[in-house]
Amino acid sequence: MTRAYYEKGQATGGPTGEPGPPPAGRQVPAALERLLERFPELRRRPHPAISHFPIVFMLSASFFSFLYVVTGHKSFDDTAFYLLGAGLVSMVPAVITGLFTHWLNFPGGLHRTVHIEIGLSFAVMTIGGITFFWHWVNPQVLDQLGGWGVLYFILVLSLAPLVTANGYFGGMVTFPLEEEPPAASGRH
Repeated sequence: MTRAYYEKGQATGGPTGEPGPPPAGRQVPAALERLLERFPELRRRPHPAISHFPIVFMLSASFFSFLYVVTGHKSFDDTAFYLLGAGLVSMVPAVITGLFTHWLNFPGGLHRTVHIEIGLSFAVMTIGGITFFWHWVNPQVLDQLGGWGVLYFILVLSLAPLVTANGYFGGMVTFPLEEEPPAASGRH
């Protein structure tokens, strides 16, 4: 993302700045405006606060599925299943707050980074939903790692890089690389 994108679209003073008024031209309903005046942190904070839950749940589901395949302890498989469910449930408010935060603070439309983040979110939701439902219908899907079990295992493991990339691009919206200070050169 470019610095100009943020200077034009971000009315909140940046990730650590104080929330400001809505961007020029943005019509915010009066009731919402009153809520935002009373709780200004709602302009920027809901999505970053909520988005970490599906990231951790989906990463952990991959990890516990891997532990089950390596150790054979069924409790790891059960934990992975519950983590998939928790990840799916927590993705709903994460996506809603992300779209709301972007709508409220960036009137210029969706930037390429946001498109990538949304695409990755829907890929995670799709794969997470498929694997959750698959495991619900067939709780022994990973008991014998062959055929369909391998496909299931690959899908569950794919969640780890997908949510990592999703978190990276989401972080780029809040903390763009262009705003990082230049690296110090020379010896100290």
